[in-house]
Amino acid sequence: MDLRSLETFVRISELGSLTKAAAVLGVTQPSLSRVIGRLEREIGGILFHRTGRGVSLTELGEVALPRARALLVEAEQLSTDMRDLGRAPSGGVTLGILPSMMLPLAARLFDDLRNRLPGIRLRIFEGFSEQIEQWVAEGKVDIGLLSRYRAIRSHKDDVLLTSRLLLVGPAKPNALPATTEFSRLAKLPLVLPASPNGLRVLLDDTARKHGFKLNVVLEADSLDAQKAVVRRCACYALLSSQAIFEERSAETLSASRIVKPELTRVVVVTTNTHRPLSRAGREVLRTVRQVVAEPIDSKL
Repeated sequence: MDLRSLETFVRISELGSLTKAAAVLGVTQPSLSRVIGRLEREIGGILFHRTGRGVSLTELGEVALPRARALLVEAEQLSTDMRDLGRAPSGGVTLGILPSMMLPLAARLFDDLRNRLPGIRLRIFEGFSEQIEQWVAEGKVDIGLLSRYRAIRSHKDDVLLTSRLLLVGPAKPNALPATTEFSRLAKLPLVLPASPNGLRVLLDDTARKHGFKLNVVLEADSLDAQKAVVRRCACYALLSSQAIFEERSAETLSASRIVKPELTRVVVVTTNTHRPLSRAGREVLRTVRQVVAEPIDSKL
């Protein structure tokens, strides 16, 4: 068994066709069939069902696929580490970051890496969780930071930070109290993102359980637009502390912790499972964790 055979097996399983896999790998279909035949003989079982429309994994193939992928990822990681051994991490690293995390994180992350590891080139995309998750799956970004508002899958989700959701409103003289019960939202004009945004789904479901409907006067997926409307139009938004850390310091917005029930937002880290992080990528992720853990004027 060799890595090339495993790569062939994985690629065929992804494409569902020997013909398509042969075209992608740049080999003939008969040679591909021979590789899979040798692999099946060595394993001692059939990996694919051959059909008129292509191929599908057998039960043995379903079991073998994740382990083959893991071996390929480990091999690529080893190769990358050996090439980089003895020199500082370098190269491009792409991140997908939530709008609420961009302002408190991006400049500090860039400044730290520029001073310590100037060979690393950052590229940052801003997007909501659904976009970032898709970018990671497609390989557009190496590292994604996205929100979860439901139960955390502890065995899968890599939690970066947890924060309470806040009711955000105009500043003085109409500053909000320290806490606000969720039921009070029924009477407030709200500016919220449109469904299927995770925050919006959570708020709508929670309101439904409490027997009322939210008074949404404007749907805006732009964080800046939400904050501008809150400041100028006497409306309210539901945001995390990271989203308004600068405005709270400047006292241009006020905030109140939601209680009964208390609502939280969890930021998790996700990376492309089909391509291992380079040393530069792992260093960027380590620095992200460090920056988030450090206190700033308003805590992340």
